[in-house]
Amino acid sequence: MTLYQLEVFDRVAKLRSFTKAAKELQIGQPTVSSLVDRLQGELGIKLFERIGTVSHLTEAGTRLLQTAQNILTLIQETRDAMEELKGLRKGKIRVGGSSIAAALFLPVATQAFKKDHPQCELILGIERSDTLEKQLLEGDLDVAIMGWRPNSTQLVSDAFRAEEIVAIAPPGHALAKKCRVSLNLIAKEPLILPGKGAAVRGLVERRFIDAKLSFTPVLEVNGRVGCKDAIKSAVANGLGIGFLPKCHVNAEVEAGRLKFLNAYELHLKQTMYIVIHKKRKNLEFVRAFVDFLKRHNRWV
Repeated sequence: MTLYQLEVFDRVAKLRSFTKAAKELQIGQPTVSSLVDRLQGELGIKLFERIGTVSHLTEAGTRLLQTAQNILTLIQETRDAMEELKGLRKGKIRVGGSSIAAALFLPVATQAFKKDHPQCELILGIERSDTLEKQLLEGDLDVAIMGWRPNSTQLVSDAFRAEEIVAIAPPGHALAKKCRVSLNLIAKEPLILPGKGAAVRGLVERRFIDAKLSFTPVLEVNGRVGCKDAIKSAVANGLGIGFLPKCHVNAEVEAGRLKFLNAYELHLKQTMYIVIHKKRKNLEFVRAFVDFLKRHNRWV
């Protein structure tokens, strides 16, 4: 059993696809299959079972994945420790952000950090908060800007800033013409929201439940790419009342394509958190990036 076999096995397990793993690892699919077959042969047990086009872990595969991830994390920590001995001369940091962070400041902030630290390779990805939390726990991210405080005790979080969640409607909608709009009136309309797992969806859903109002969205938009644009388009075309962070809607409201509802009972703000894994909080580049974000308030 080799470290490379475990790395390949880990990729296949996470992506549930030999083809996707090969593409991500930039090797041929037959090579991936051969390495996994050799690993299964050495262990004398089947690690995957194929159902349709998806490769699922067997019970043995699930147990091996836990061990493999511990080994790979330990190897990465060792590499990071060696890089830290060099100071900030060379390194890599993987940063993830929610769509709000992406809209407000994160791309600009990461580019500014790279300008100050040209020796650092910075990789930025935009995902939903539930995905970011999973990636942090699996060691695929060093820092994340998330839309909620994580549940895992393995993660450390600091409140960073808050963004107002607003209700939106097309300008010609009856509610858009009212000076004040109650939650009870909004609840009677078709609702358009991000899918389950999105921070905004959870906040709005809890607000309606606390108010003892029915909450059954007529349209749920899933996926990180284009989600907010799909919601804005659906609302603009009269399909219902939508909910989004205010920063995502300002341009459309200013252009007259959408209108904020004065939903005086909504009172929702999405707090963003800087989140890191406990095992990575003392790494030099991670500390440098987090400190950079906190110091440069102009980005936020």
